[in-house]
Amino acid sequence: MQRLKIAQQIIIVLLFAVLIPFITIGLIISNIQQQTLRRELNYSALEMSRTIGENVEGYLYSAQNKLNEVASAITFIPYAADRADFLTEIERNDKTFKDIQIVANVDAPKEQYNFIENEDAIKICANINDEYSLCTKLDASYMQNAVSERYKEEKRQIYILAKDNSLIATNTQNAPELPRLIKNLPTGRNIEKPDLFNKYKNQPSAYYALENPAWTVIVNTTENITNATIDKARFRIILALSLAAFFIIAIVGIYTFYLYINIRQLFKGIIAISKGSYERKIHLLKSAFTPHEIVFLAKEFNYMAKKIHQSYHDLSEKNIELQRLNEFRTNLVNAISHEFRTPLTSIVGYSSRLLRHDIKIDEDTKIKSLKIIKQQAQRLSRMVEDLLVVPEIESFSIQLNKVEINLAEALENSVLYANSNNSKFQIEISSDLKCVYADPDRLEQILINLCDNAVKYNQNDEPIKIIAKNISNRPCISVKNKSLPIPEDMKEKLFDKFIRMDSKLTRTTRGTGLGLYIVKGLCAAMNIDIILDCENDYFNIMLVFNDYVE
Repeated sequence: MQRLKIAQQIIIVLLFAVLIPFITIGLIISNIQQQTLRRELNYSALEMSRTIGENVEGYLYSAQNKLNEVASAITFIPYAADRADFLTEIERNDKTFKDIQIVANVDAPKEQYNFIENEDAIKICANINDEYSLCTKLDASYMQNAVSERYKEEKRQIYILAKDNSLIATNTQNAPELPRLIKNLPTGRNIEKPDLFNKYKNQPSAYYALENPAWTVIVNTTENITNATIDKARFRIILALSLAAFFIIAIVGIYTFYLYINIRQLFKGIIAISKGSYERKIHLLKSAFTPHEIVFLAKEFNYMAKKIHQSYHDLSEKNIELQRLNEFRTNLVNAISHEFRTPLTSIVGYSSRLLRHDIKIDEDTKIKSLKIIKQQAQRLSRMVEDLLVVPEIESFSIQLNKVEINLAEALENSVLYANSNNSKFQIEISSDLKCVYADPDRLEQILINLCDNAVKYNQNDEPIKIIAKNISNRPCISVKNKSLPIPEDMKEKLFDKFIRMDSKLTRTTRGTGLGLYIVKGLCAAMNIDIILDCENDYFNIMLVFNDYVE
């Protein structure tokens, strides 16, 4: 059975865990929202109709009170001319009233408020006395303007109807829905209590019936309002749920992508390690979507790979070191077999000669033989010293006994000790040469090795120049000999172990190949700087002493 990948499993989980619940929740929320908005539309239509009806009543009541005050004031004006001037002044100052007249009670209308449709006016009257009344007309356009201005932003249709259903004021043009609304109005209306009427779903219409005057206020909810509230809200809910589902799927998709990429990196790292690539590291695509466990596994894997690589590297270095030790052993055996054989042969030969009784040896020959035995024994001693000091140099464990040394005396003794084949030395020692702090035995070993090296590689029997003087207030010794040209790549290796200018096949000089290596190690231990100069066919080594007597 083929197993599904992580991405495929997550897609299936999303279908059952996200999309189906979202669709169900969307339907439930949409239904609840529709019911809520329907109630809100009903409530707002009722409240608006009640508010407008109460405003109309308030407006008419205010106008009636003003007219009653004017009628009361007229009773105190005895002359007709003065009354006419007073009423004219009232009309001029109060734009609410127009065409104020004093009429007999028998000619006054029986109803308190009468809408005159052809004049677009509302006629009201106030009793002056038992015989006369004061009548005036209210401009209905004032009410029309008030409704239009106050409710101009309101998308509902507002109608104020007179007793005979004639239109007094509205906020819409041409009143397109008015005939249908009048037809649907109930005959027995609740007085001063808002009520709903309409047969259209989600389009509530409310009326408010006034008692005096017997007018009706209608507030109609149009289809546009329904679309802007219920339908638009439903669309927003669906859109919000869709966007939420999209973002959830997108985030899960990004998470899956990072998870899949990082798991593949883990797989690649494991495969690389299994194939011996110990330097391979896991590089994750780190972000907020990268799980902590994956980061932890990658970190531990890289740490494990680092340890394996380090162990492999250490093992390789150990192998290299073993090879070096093996090479060192081989070179040491070769050096001993070649370099120790000659002095030992001389010592054995001359000592055997001195011990023979069958021949007579004169005194000069004995002294000469003893000198040769001594020189060869000293040569063996120096080689043994060189071999013994190598491990100390490599382990940085050289034991020093630094004392004040006369550099001129140490140099003369070393040259005398090294001059076994009567080579030519030109020695220049400054009279003000400072004393130095060094180990006398180790310093002698350095100087003898330098002189011995100069003697071995000197060309054309040129004199070996040794100069000892103070340079920049520091004591210095320079050993200079005529030399064959030295290749550039060889200059960097001159102070390594077993390095010789002649090859194994063309070897013409004696020695173990450790002289300059020992010089470098002992100088480093005694704070002596080495300066090498190989120009103009001369090989020059200068020692600069940093520990000296002021």
